[in-house]
Amino acid sequence: MKNLLFLLAFVPTLAFSQVSNWRTTPSQPQRSTPSVQQSIPQRNDVSSWRNESPREYNRPTRTRPGSNIIVRDPFFNDWGWGWNRWNMWGAPGFGWNFWQPSFYWNDWGYRQPARIYVYNDGKRDTIRGKKPVISFGIQKTTDKQLGGFFTIGNKGYLIMEYNSSVERDNSTFFPYGNITQVDFPMVNDLIQRNSFYIGAGKRIKRTGVHFMIGTVSEDVKWRGKDDLGYITFPKYLDRFTTMKVGALHDFKNLTIKFDYDPVINSKTFGLGVNF
Repeated sequence: MKNLLFLLAFVPTLAFSQVSNWRTTPSQPQRSTPSVQQSIPQRNDVSSWRNESPREYNRPTRTRPGSNIIVRDPFFNDWGWGWNRWNMWGAPGFGWNFWQPSFYWNDWGYRQPARIYVYNDGKRDTIRGKKPVISFGIQKTTDKQLGGFFTIGNKGYLIMEYNSSVERDNSTFFPYGNITQVDFPMVNDLIQRNSFYIGAGKRIKRTGVHFMIGTVSEDVKWRGKDDLGYITFPKYLDRFTTMKVGALHDFKNLTIKFDYDPVINSKTFGLGVNF
């Protein structure tokens, strides 16, 4: 009977033995006092600053890459791109009575704007415009990012894209956590990235090849796990320049896109529309 009572009393202790004391005891900055001497063992693979009082640079900050690039002119105008574009394409400056909007398909299968000018004597003159092809769409990377892309141009084109990590962070975060003081098993790091790329390409018929320069913001956290779930604390923040090479192809109004970033070893697959 005594053994049975002892086992019943010991079971709750086993149930809570795998819960980190970080959850029950708030982490506070460590303060050293003159009267107490602490002997902290040094490890070759862990920097000594981790054993000191937490500083503000341990607190993670998030910055997102941005761009101040503005595409000015051309703009839409009856499928054309600005009032003066039609004069550049051979439209008459005077002598006509009115014009009618129209369109045509160029040699590569893109729909282009046109105008039919009607003169006072009834004569008609068709002027063909050459507007840039625009495409935009969504994409996914092999390092767990979702994003979007945008292109503008004909034979030569401008391309931009933005991506962001989508992995959910369902952990308990400790801004002053220290890797040398963990009392729970460690698992893989939590990596969150934001990236912005801009570049240029050249089309051969309906296939384009491009090169892009980008900037990546990377927030990496140590991650462990106990019986209540994941625990994360800061590891490092980084922002660096990278690059991409890729290609796109248009199927009528559908665009597919593929890129590769050799710096972070990431592939991108995109799907969009063009007009």
